[in-house]
Amino acid sequence: MITPKNATKREIWQQLNPQLSISAALDPVADVEEIGTRDGGFDGAALSDRFWDEGYFLIEDVLPTEELAKLRQGIETLVANELSPALIYLYDEAWQVFRRLKPLLSHFLGERIALLPHFWAWHVDPGHDGRGWPPHRDYQGESAIGDDMLISLSLWVPLSNATPDNGCMYVLPRSFERCYGFPVSKPEGVGLQDVRALPARPGSVMGWRQDLYHWGGRASKYATEPRISLSLEFQNAAFDPLADQLLNLEKAPDFIERLTLIVSQFDKYKHMQSIDAQTRNWAKLVLQHC
Repeated sequence: MITPKNATKREIWQQLNPQLSISAALDPVADVEEIGTRDGGFDGAALSDRFWDEGYFLIEDVLPTEELAKLRQGIETLVANELSPALIYLYDEAWQVFRRLKPLLSHFLGERIALLPHFWAWHVDPGHDGRGWPPHRDYQGESAIGDDMLISLSLWVPLSNATPDNGCMYVLPRSFERCYGFPVSKPEGVGLQDVRALPARPGSVMGWRQDLYHWGGRASKYATEPRISLSLEFQNAAFDPLADQLLNLEKAPDFIERLTLIVSQFDKYKHMQSIDAQTRNWAKLVLQHC
């Protein structure tokens, strides 16, 4: 059992998921291969056209599925031990997934990229009335200037097959919302035929403007697997910071900083994610020990 006191011991988490690593200090620059450096990559022009029109992109087969499988196993182990999937960010590999995507991030945000301290991981369980986050926008302020300069971007990575059956992502494309004449503020303002489901499989990456209206679906009890996924947010560091603390894409936080960041998410996202009082109390006590 991982208690608030022993949660600060790196070896406890390493024993829990031995297929993953927790380095004292991580410099992913030398450790990961960026997308675009081998067959695959992405077509920047095609992505940009859709992104600026509809507000999102979906690229398939750009991330190494063998590494993603280790993370999926890690989340399944956390959940089996009644721990939050978000604790997967204690492990190097969770940060390295997004470090691999630097060429994609640079395409949209320029070379000065900062990580926002806003992240989560999901295990949407069909057997327990699982569902993703309700309809929302990741940022209520300005996330782009016009239709050619992006301030902030969200990335979402599936670790299992994400389907309509197990709660894949849904979006209201901006090209449709613009026709409404007003920004949607409540789900009942969305025309049902305008909703777009975005099924995705491991190896894919999805990204959207932070003002895109989106949500995760509710899983059917007939789904054959949970929807397991990661998300992290980024900004162009040439603009004023969108958070009190910005993180470095080139070097992930050390272990204690990761743990501090993760348990701080629990209170931040309690309105989005069902988190029981016992788990929230555990997180608060861990934060004190950090």
